[in-house]
Parts: sequence; C-alpha cells; structure tokens
Amino acid sequence: MPVATRSNSVPRSRAPRRDALRNDTVLINSARAVFAEQGPNASMESIASRAGLGVGTIYRRFASKDALLDAIAQLFAEEMDHAATAALEDPDPGTGLEGFLEFVGVFNAEKRRYAAALTDRVVSEDVSAQTAEKVRQLTQKAVNAGVLAPGTTGDDIKALIIALRGVVSASPDGDDNAWRRFLRIHLTGLRTNR
Repeated sequence: MPVATRSNSVPRSRAPRRDALRNDTVLINSARAVFAEQGPNASMESIASRAGLGVGTIYRRFASKDALLDAIAQLFAEEMDHAATAALEDPDPGTGLEGFLEFVGVFNAEKRRYAAALTDRVVSEDVSAQTAEKVRQLTQKAVNAGVLAPGTTGDDIKALIIALRGVVSASPDGDDNAWRRFLRIHLTGLRTNR
C-alpha cells in the first residue's frame, strides 16, 4: 500500500477574488467618506453601514481601524504620486505645478477632519521618494521655463505644501477661500518678475 507523502512545495498564493477587490474599493471609499464627515474616531460600524457590508467583512480585510487608515494613507500617497506625474506631463510647467498644488489643497480640504490622522502613517518609502523627485523635477521645469524665480527648489514647494495643510486645517469646514488665497499669494511670490 503506497504511503502518502507530504509535499514540500510552498502553496501558491491566490490572487484576490473579484468580489473581495470590489469590497476593498467599496470599503475604502466608504471609509474616506465617513472619516471626512466624522473624523478618524468614526466607528467601523458606521463605515460598514455606509458600504452596505457587515462589519465582519471589514475586520476580515482590515484587522483594525489603524489598518484601514494605513490603507487609506497608502492610497493617498499613490494618488499624490499620480497627480505629480500628471503635472510633469503637462506641457505648460506653470499650469502643471498649479494643478498639482490645487490637487493637494482640494484633498486636504475635503479630508480636513482626518488628514492629520494620515500624515504620520507609514507609507511606501519608494512612493514617497518618487513623488518627492517628481516635485523636484516639476519645480526645476518651472524654473527653467521662467515661470518660477531662479533658485526656487523642490524644498520650497514642499514647505508650501506643508504650510497649505496648516491653512486648510485652521479654516472652517467648507471654506476654501483661505487656502486658495494663501496658495495664490505664495505662487505669486515664487514667480519671476517678467
């Protein structure tokens, strides 16, 4: 009688099921909407209700609210990188830079109640480094085109982004005037006197 032997092969990891991927998208979008309304202290039950799923479905995919916030922070980092890529591809360096900074302002304004909860989350260092490099290139492209003053650096734009977040968080809900005015004034100050 042949003896059954145990295979030493490593089991293959299967690709996530289509419905699981759909649930992830629904959950993350619902979580972003609920956090935008209620802040980072919103309950997982509220998120599940918004998503039309059971709370157990969230916990099967995200072990805790922190894990869900980590996933949202990673998604935001990727969205920021995509926005920087799109800005670099814009043939007009001034429009590209302004579009990117507008993206940053709108994101922070829409997520003002929980943007601070995302700031210190660990995201892929590769994505963050890529984005920082794209912002540096975007800034240099604008300097080379004479849109920004000579000597303006990616660090100047990074400082502007950090300050922009502060203006957004200090503004009342629904008031975008302050950050838009702040951005306009600072971009004017960084432009060349042509």
